[in-house]
Amino acid sequence: MMRSCLRPTGMVFLAALSLAHLPATARADDPAPTQAPAAAQVAAPAAVPPTTMRPEERGLMIFQQVCSSCHSMERAHYGDMIDLQPSVTALQHWAQQRHAGLESPIASPYPSVAVGKANNGGDYPPDLSHIARTIRGGPDYIRQMLAGYRPVPPGVTLAPNTYYNPIALTHHHKFKMRPPLHEGMIAFPDGTQATIPQMASDVTAFLQWADDSHRSTRHFIGTAVLLYLALLGGILLALWRLLKKEA
Repeated sequence: MMRSCLRPTGMVFLAALSLAHLPATARADDPAPTQAPAAAQVAAPAAVPPTTMRPEERGLMIFQQVCSSCHSMERAHYGDMIDLQPSVTALQHWAQQRHAGLESPIASPYPSVAVGKANNGGDYPPDLSHIARTIRGGPDYIRQMLAGYRPVPPGVTLAPNTYYNPIALTHHHKFKMRPPLHEGMIAFPDGTQATIPQMASDVTAFLQWADDSHRSTRHFIGTAVLLYLALLGGILLALWRLLKKEA
């Protein structure tokens, strides 16, 4: 009995609910519907300029992609480059390509001196560990020499696998090292144009850094030792004064 009484009531409720969801018919005196405001124009974020690289960092890229194909840097290890290449994975990949590890020195790519000479016109590529300090003329000479290759002038004859470089410290400026740098050969992440003078300057800065790559570490350790000694001296002085006062 109760179920039959509730059934009409439920039907009335459902009908009312359906009518409530039907669209209302607009009357003549109803105001026009308000348009939804247009979405606000959001300005696109300004392009973030790439992080500027230090010359030594660009120089490391040049050394990795160009110089290390012929030259060694036996006094430096792959892991030492972490100051210039913060990606350990990238350094590991570079070392593994040369069958080495982060703790390994940057050895010559040639298995022997004879092979190195055979691939470089009879001259074995020198180790670059301290060349910025030991070569005559220093960094200025390296920078000018790398950018100093010129076409062979009239009247000058070159032997095979020999190049003309008026800056080179060789007999009659005849150089057996082929021109290592070419315009646009490297894409620097900071957008720096890879011109020959720019790359010569950057790789020279890297060679100067590599000549004493542990300088910052030594400075840090030296400063820490001095601070420790100063603190220890202060403690000992205070203790001496205390003992002298009690005596």
